[in-house]
Amino acid sequence: MPVDNTQRSTFSSGTDRQTSHDTNRSIDRRTCLRLAGAGLLAGLATGASSVSATEDEYDVVLDVVEDLGADNTGSEPINDILSIVDEHDSLQLVFPEGEYLLENGPGGDGFARWDFGDGDEVGRVGKLSLVGQGEATLTPPDGGRHNILTIWGREVTIENFRIDQTAHDTSTGITAVAEEHLALRNLHFDGKVTGDYVEIPHPSDPDYDPDAVLPDPFCLIPGVLNEDGTGVVENVRAPDGVESHSRKGAAWVNLLHAGDLLFDNCEFSNFSDNAIYASAPGTGGAIHGDGRVRVENCHFENNNVTAIRLGTPGSYAKNCTVITEAGEIPATPWGAITSRAGWVWYGFDGTYENIDVVHNHPNGEGILEHPSNYGSLEVVNSRFELNRDGRHAVRYLQGGETLTLNNVRVSGEAGVGSALNLGNCDVTINNLCLTQSGTDRNGVSLQNASGKVNNPSIDVTGEAIVMDEESTVTVRNLSQRRRCR
Repeated sequence: MPVDNTQRSTFSSGTDRQTSHDTNRSIDRRTCLRLAGAGLLAGLATGASSVSATEDEYDVVLDVVEDLGADNTGSEPINDILSIVDEHDSLQLVFPEGEYLLENGPGGDGFARWDFGDGDEVGRVGKLSLVGQGEATLTPPDGGRHNILTIWGREVTIENFRIDQTAHDTSTGITAVAEEHLALRNLHFDGKVTGDYVEIPHPSDPDYDPDAVLPDPFCLIPGVLNEDGTGVVENVRAPDGVESHSRKGAAWVNLLHAGDLLFDNCEFSNFSDNAIYASAPGTGGAIHGDGRVRVENCHFENNNVTAIRLGTPGSYAKNCTVITEAGEIPATPWGAITSRAGWVWYGFDGTYENIDVVHNHPNGEGILEHPSNYGSLEVVNSRFELNRDGRHAVRYLQGGETLTLNNVRVSGEAGVGSALNLGNCDVTINNLCLTQSGTDRNGVSLQNASGKVNNPSIDVTGEAIVMDEESTVTVRNLSQRRRCR
């Protein structure tokens, strides 16, 4: 029977033990590494959640155990019970403390409601909320490699769950796409994904076999379909990542995303693919959404490919931390490792602001531009510590129109090459502080660039500024061999 909203007692939103923090206060490298090693960084990276879905917002509220008879011991799958979503346009399902098993459905997407499949499990929902109560856990069968939930609808909320992928050869995720509003809150993906992974030839090699790559769904695939729609991914943690020679990322923004999507207070670490892969909506063509993606107050550690990958106008990253450690990044199936803090694609026209980057992995990079980029980039009040040779704090050469760096600090022991490698665009640099102690290290390399560099302080073992004949950049008030204050 439907629950009487006036008589049901309120339940925990899962935020009682969360620790709020001042997002304007940066964390120094030693503190950040120490807290991460002690498992305490999650407390700093998770803030108090915004208002969660409440019962009085829904026409019908059901307890999946008391009202629907769901098994909360993890013994019997609950897929059939969740079919109740087809009967109500405005429904909240409450999951009391326990474990809920979700087996793979006919379309290969766990319990699925969307409109691109075949068979019985097809069709979007209306306004739907799935809310965990206490220690509520969603899990695939041991050995399952599929989404546990694939939900498309008008308004979709999923919050307060632990997602268990601790069993060997078990990898799962949640796809949630809404037309008007999406909320994914207080989710914890638990367990380092393991499997029978082996290194295989590169995709360009004639011996490459795509069937040798085990299926590994991203932990999250969010998206908002309407241009005026909004979405939030808040307090989602996936700290354990995956083994080497896999291909699993944390979050892939659906290419149909057309609205506004915010990642806030999340942690994604130890993935062999992108942590936040948010360039897909900007790919162009008939079906991309070109929606904005905002990333705030998030922590990324030891991710392959990219921590924050953006590719649509108005997108940005703000108040985030990116760390890599030597020997700790899981490789792709073909053994590749490059860990970018940021990567801008397509029509990106936005900002990376107050970003703290500490790279100790030999292949750790700062913020880079992809050749597809035709927009602009601004990096503001950000710090890069590079401790391996030949790596860049910012590399912007491929065709973006403008680059602005305001109050950027670069430090560390990196040698060889240039800390900033810039060109083929108009450059504005204000108040750069750059100190690199490695051998044969240059400060700023400018190639076919125009613009200005104002008040830089550069202390390197090579040349402070290297400029080719095609560049017309004006440098004012350069200070060399002076430590930044």
